[in-house]
Amino acid sequence: MESVHLALSVLESIAAAGPIGVSSLARKLREPKTTVHRSLVALHEAGWIRSMERGRQRLWTLSPKLVSLGQRAGHPRLRDAALPIMEALRNKTRETVHLMVPQDRVVVLIERLDSPQPLRIVRPLGGRSALHMASNGKAVLAHMSAAAQEDYLARPLKPSTRRTITDAAALRAELASIRELGYAVSLGELDEGVRAVAAPILGADGAPIGSLSISCPAQRLPDDRIARYGGWVRVAANEISRLALAWE
Repeated sequence: MESVHLALSVLESIAAAGPIGVSSLARKLREPKTTVHRSLVALHEAGWIRSMERGRQRLWTLSPKLVSLGQRAGHPRLRDAALPIMEALRNKTRETVHLMVPQDRVVVLIERLDSPQPLRIVRPLGGRSALHMASNGKAVLAHMSAAAQEDYLARPLKPSTRRTITDAAALRAELASIRELGYAVSLGELDEGVRAVAAPILGADGAPIGSLSISCPAQRLPDDRIARYGGWVRVAANEISRLALAWE
């Protein structure tokens, strides 16, 4: 049983850290390097992770098999229902569209439709972002219960960039604005030079089951275009929410 627990911890650490080496994993998990290596080999043989070379170092990352499983997590039909709506939104904006689902204090990317333009935003499927950094995360956080929000705000808000909101009072005020507007905005708060707008996908009880976003280089989303894109992503997310009601 201990080996199973360790394997799950290894998977969670790889998902959180991205490509990572065995030495870093061992330090992170406070386990012997040889023990962690055995877990990595077992997970690799089962197809859950894959290795990649970076210089002289071997790094480990999630495999498409595990990402595919993640796409079916949460509400199993969310991705299938969202895809046609995502495609229409991508075609309208010619920008990258992301579908993410909440998991504890992060949102996880389960589907992405890429912009046809040469300069575009590419994030890996299975990638995670803290709720207070990404537009997807803020859209989810704004529609969580008041108690869940306060629990999140009670812990330190670590920055991803110099623009990340790390003050609880300021974030609390922004969450109120998001609820009023129906969409969230990230102005380089997750990645420098990237802007995004996102809206929540709500279940029958009004709780967020996912979020939808438009992401692009900052120069293609000037201030005077934010409200237009925000309205489009809000309508698209509401349509997915309407489909979600039919699943209940």
